[in-house]
Amino acid sequence: MKEMKRVPVILDTDPGVDDFFAIVLMGAFDDIIDFRGITAMGGNNKTAVTSRNALDILHLIHRDDVPVYYGADSFLKEPFGAPVADHHGHNGIGDITIPHTDRTVEEIKAWDAIAREAERCDGNLVLVTIAPLTNIALTLQKYPGVKEKISKIVMMGGSTGKGNITPYAEANIGHDPYAADVVFASGIPVDMVGLNATIQAPVHRSLFDPLSEHTEKAVREALQGLIDFRKGEPMHDALAVSTLIDDSIITWKNFEGNVETQDAEKRGKVWLQETEEYKGLRCAMSVNLEKYHAVIAEMLKRYPEGKAYE
Repeated sequence: MKEMKRVPVILDTDPGVDDFFAIVLMGAFDDIIDFRGITAMGGNNKTAVTSRNALDILHLIHRDDVPVYYGADSFLKEPFGAPVADHHGHNGIGDITIPHTDRTVEEIKAWDAIAREAERCDGNLVLVTIAPLTNIALTLQKYPGVKEKISKIVMMGGSTGKGNITPYAEANIGHDPYAADVVFASGIPVDMVGLNATIQAPVHRSLFDPLSEHTEKAVREALQGLIDFRKGEPMHDALAVSTLIDDSIITWKNFEGNVETQDAEKRGKVWLQETEEYKGLRCAMSVNLEKYHAVIAEMLKRYPEGKAYE
């Protein structure tokens, strides 16, 4: 696996079945990812639920060192819709049960935490966004200069093809297209891992089970429950996180892009124009499944049975 420099990362997430999988993946690679925090966003469920889920997931994987910051309680211009129980379960995490922690969210809000960590990291902070982009837009609106301090955004969102909540819009962009428009217009470099790529990478039990035979039981059974809930569908958010571990998992193409906010029918569509030179946006086009599966295998090795976690 390609050796990479340890990079400071904040994960913006609304856990979420595939968000759960992504958090477990991020938490495993402490030698590569300096996990600076989770900023909780609503979308799959209310922010009170998603922030609690984030705390409990981190507790499950022995990463209580990672702070969780409470984010927006609505989209920029609209309230949240009903919880997406069909895709994420009534509790947001596939209706599985995991241990509860008494740990609570930090005192400062998500946008203040992002700005603070961006300043501390002096231009090296990476934001991984696997939720609607409201928290990021609010950060940019409150702290306009922060865009100069963020290295890039790795985004699970959008699509170079069809959407999933409309023929045009993918959920993380489509639920708050106004926030996405703020982010795309900011000039922060974006790696867009869209629906067109994530649908190429399903995670079935036939893949997972042989790789997880020696994984800590609680972690293994939780992830198996998520896979069963999704019936082997892709863990979309995990693919975006995996690019931090091995960038060559993805074949990328360069684009210029903006988000549709005016046309009601096409609202949330990411308009893309391919470019020869890199101009701050590259999109995932295809997935090397062998390399992706190798990242999953390595993740599972890092939660071994019998390890004395601190």
